[in-house]
Amino acid sequence: MYAGHFAAGLALKARKPAAPTWAILVGTGFLDILFGPFVALGIERATMTPGQPPGFRLDYIDWSHSLAMSLVWSVLYAAVFWKRGRAIAALLGFAVFSHFLLDLPMHPADLALWPGSKIHLGLGLWHTPYYWWFELGCILLGCGYYWARARKLRNFGRHAGWIIVVVLGLHALNSPWISAGR
Repeated sequence: MYAGHFAAGLALKARKPAAPTWAILVGTGFLDILFGPFVALGIERATMTPGQPPGFRLDYIDWSHSLAMSLVWSVLYAAVFWKRGRAIAALLGFAVFSHFLLDLPMHPADLALWPGSKIHLGLGLWHTPYYWWFELGCILLGCGYYWARARKLRNFGRHAGWIIVVVLGLHALNSPWISAGR
């Protein structure tokens, strides 16, 4: 759901244009940024599943993607930007937490409440034929809000059209029709 996370970031940018775009987009992907090194270090585990969307199974992601750790990473990320003001720091912290919120409908029940928790959350849309369309809806909402606010405020989003094309292109590349051909 990378494109969906970026679209959420664009919506957050539209809400608070003074927030640095790069920090918002890094924030929306921060849990996945942590996941890579955590897998490499053996802290978390994933298994490749060719031919089955999304192409991998997340065996243990409690330190990067659990509810509790998502909140911890959100607070730590916000703290880095505290000198930019409370509102911007809070928005950037929410950018990180938005990742968990957007993963909740997509992931199967692999999102723990905390590391080692027996309770895991997730609605599992990845394993339905509708996942791509659900994400497209989220992308259109986020990008639509970004576009509308950029046009209204005119103090950000000078290249909004191109940015939206890139986000939609990323989502198209993740379509089940293109992915099936790989």
